[in-house]
Amino acid sequence: MPSIVCWQSPRRCVTAMPRPLRPWLLAQGSLTRQLRAHGAGRFRVEPMVEHFGRPLLHEARLLGVPAHQYAWIRVVRLHGRDDQAWVLARSVMPIRALRGQGRRLRHLGSRSLGSLLFARHPPRCCRQVACLSEGWARRSRYDWHGQPLLVQECFLPMFVASLER
Repeated sequence: MPSIVCWQSPRRCVTAMPRPLRPWLLAQGSLTRQLRAHGAGRFRVEPMVEHFGRPLLHEARLLGVPAHQYAWIRVVRLHGRDDQAWVLARSVMPIRALRGQGRRLRHLGSRSLGSLLFARHPPRCCRQVACLSEGWARRSRYDWHGQPLLVQECFLPMFVASLER
């Protein structure tokens, strides 16, 4: 994932967001469901990296964990219509989040994190947006079963092009 430029409240930079992408950056709920609907049911998760590692400093701060503490880090591409990569997502889950209900987080494979997070009740969410070198992104800190999780989703150029069709 790219280095951080300047994460802000969505309200502060809504005027700079490309109009077709605004609803996606501001949407609540499961991105998986929204991508499936936009892709007429075509959706695939491509796991790229899954490992224990140290979160980046800004990630550790947002999660409220020490920067030296390891976390489960997962990077995936979300593919839509015509199997195009639409979103690059990075999830950071502190060790304590992997206990109890969180044990399943390490074994998602090609299943989306959203399919687990939004299976019953939507978790509490705090969201920020930024324009990164790869495109516009949102990052969300979820409180799921009392534990923090961080999900960063970068909307790739092929996705933005799909909105203009």
